[in-house]
Amino acid sequence: MKCPRCGREYKEIIPPFCICGQELEITYEYSNVDVKKWRRRIPGVWRYRELLPKVKKIISLREGGTPLIKARISEKLGVEVYIKDETRNPTGSFRDRLATVAISYGLPYASNGFIVASDGNAAASVAAYSARAGKEAFVVVPRKVDKGKLIQMIAFGARILRYGESVDDAIYYAREVAKLNGLYNVTPEDNIIGLEGQKTIAFELWEEIEPTHIIVPTGSGSYLYSIYKGFKELVEIGAIEDIPRLIAVQVDRCNPIAAEILGITKECRETKALGLFVKNPLMKSKAVRAIRDSNGTAVVVEESEIDSGEKLLANEGIFAELSSAVVMPALLKLVESGIIERGDKVVLVVTGSGLKTGEGGREKFSIGGTKLEILKILREKEMYAYEIWKALGKPLKYQAVHQHIKELIELGLIEEAYRVGKRIYYKLTEKGARLVENL
Repeated sequence: MKCPRCGREYKEIIPPFCICGQELEITYEYSNVDVKKWRRRIPGVWRYRELLPKVKKIISLREGGTPLIKARISEKLGVEVYIKDETRNPTGSFRDRLATVAISYGLPYASNGFIVASDGNAAASVAAYSARAGKEAFVVVPRKVDKGKLIQMIAFGARILRYGESVDDAIYYAREVAKLNGLYNVTPEDNIIGLEGQKTIAFELWEEIEPTHIIVPTGSGSYLYSIYKGFKELVEIGAIEDIPRLIAVQVDRCNPIAAEILGITKECRETKALGLFVKNPLMKSKAVRAIRDSNGTAVVVEESEIDSGEKLLANEGIFAELSSAVVMPALLKLVESGIIERGDKVVLVVTGSGLKTGEGGREKFSIGGTKLEILKILREKEMYAYEIWKALGKPLKYQAVHQHIKELIELGLIEEAYRVGKRIYYKLTEKGARLVENL
């Protein structure tokens, strides 16, 4: 694409802003879009291919096409409330929409692999889709990240780089690592190509109910902006006349976008909703414009209200991560204040699964104690069982070491290196070496 101000061309990486300062936005031949074709295709992100970047090969795990569920709380509030359940995406979050487009588009440029800076969801998604593409994934995450998301990254074989206190720090570090190692950077704050995948939620909502209000958990602001862009394109092709009101939800401990909209004091402290802990969102100007252009607003939820939001969503049959749970208390505030009223069609976007923030999968992928010690020993050199037992240097039956070795082989973390007589020497597999490195 070309910058509309200075004419500079971008192809491989498309940043949010041109070097001349002009905001960049990917556009299409809107006059050629026939929405009737969409309805003849299977649900999912690539159903809307006319409004997505052209790619040579699609890397997909059947993302998108997530359920829209009528909420039981509608009866109590007297308002039509629907839940867009993005937890049903392949890795359990909305970022799979980003990953399928970013990885598919970046494949010709990713000879050395992909990199993304993330608080967790995007890292897990990029790890999964890179694995699907047969490419290496490097993920830069803050020092504090939800355990379930970290487990996913490890399971998909990503190289994990821990850096900084928040995703803000990780973004700058990933940028430098990408340059030094020739990696294709799909971090949305540096490359907006993946946002084209995220916008497809707008097309799905239009096909299903044409909402009046959409309530979105907001950290970096990229998803809210993506939804706005999707609806703006629906206006462009003549499918709708007005964009739904977009409502950003942030927490009182970290509220930079809400502070701009509401004119309140900006706070940038850590919150237990880690996905919303973005101190200086680089997509802030785009998110603010999306809110204002849609006649939307922002809501600040108190830290103490997040758990109640999780329970209210659980009552609807949806287990949401804490960063998503904020939509429920936000809804109650909006109804109470009269911003949402009878006759409105409201969508709550649940961006990620609660399984990603807890201990999900720990028994299978979290290796500790004696097994981790054995992996560390084998990192130094290949050994047979008796040598491993001696190297452990603790009161442990020899037979127990054999059992640990058997289980580590079943997990694909060690394998036979060679034999000398009856002695079997073991070594780390690539997966085992990566696990020790990550842990």
